[in-house]
Amino acid sequence: MKIKDFVIPTKISEAYEFAHSLGQSAYYIAGGTSAYFVQANAEKVAIDISKLPLFGITAKRDSFRIGALTTISDIMKKEEDGFILNRAAKKFVNQQIRNISTIGGNIARVFYWSDFPVVLKTLDGKIKITGFDSKILKISDVFHNSTTHKEAIGNAIIEYIEIPRLLKNMGFSYSKETRISSGFSSATVASFIELKDNKIKDVRITIGSVFIFPMRLFELENSLKGEPADFSIFNKINFNLLDKYKFNPRDGMSLEYCKHLVKTRIKDVLVESLKEALGEK
Repeated sequence: MKIKDFVIPTKISEAYEFAHSLGQSAYYIAGGTSAYFVQANAEKVAIDISKLPLFGITAKRDSFRIGALTTISDIMKKEEDGFILNRAAKKFVNQQIRNISTIGGNIARVFYWSDFPVVLKTLDGKIKITGFDSKILKISDVFHNSTTHKEAIGNAIIEYIEIPRLLKNMGFSYSKETRISSGFSSATVASFIELKDNKIKDVRITIGSVFIFPMRLFELENSLKGEPADFSIFNKINFNLLDKYKFNPRDGMSLEYCKHLVKTRIKDVLVESLKEALGEK
């Protein structure tokens, strides 16, 4: 990718108008950590959106709103009851990258190793996107697959994401498998569990890295809903439900090992999520 020009807008509307007028040659940049991995031979005009007022984390009663330009480092440092994005942020590459990489950039361009698409697809919530007009969409709809993601975001600007606060009877866990601490992920798994009357009311499981785009495991989730809040149920998971998915093993893993790793990590995160939902963590 070659940068042939550079503009620095200070208003969201101004940034989008630049991008719209430039069409395919427009390239938003904030932290800039993903630019190296963008495969494009055409010349681009960089639109530096780092001056837009899209920073910070705002706590609400049942949710948290995170501005798209909030750095991963700031997310990592955020400590408040019910805020859980910091758990994924602590596993995000290294501190140098956390200091400049933004949450918006991590979800605007989804690579197989991306952390936050896996986490957000599990937590769900809302995302505000601004083009000619502003839209608030469900994260689950935006990240349903690579096509819906591209259609929703396109040349628009992500303003913020809003995720639910983790409340009593809820649990969350995130696992990231890497060869070295700062390496690309070989497998990422996130899970969420909500209990009611000592049974699993809701469960969400998302897998990344071993697929082209993060996948929710709806069939496996449905098999666990309504089950008692007992760790023994995880020994009865029907992992044959994974056979429908096309795995893409990384780092020289065989397909057999890749599936074994995913099954192990799914059980690990479910156990951790249930512990938290039961108040044992």
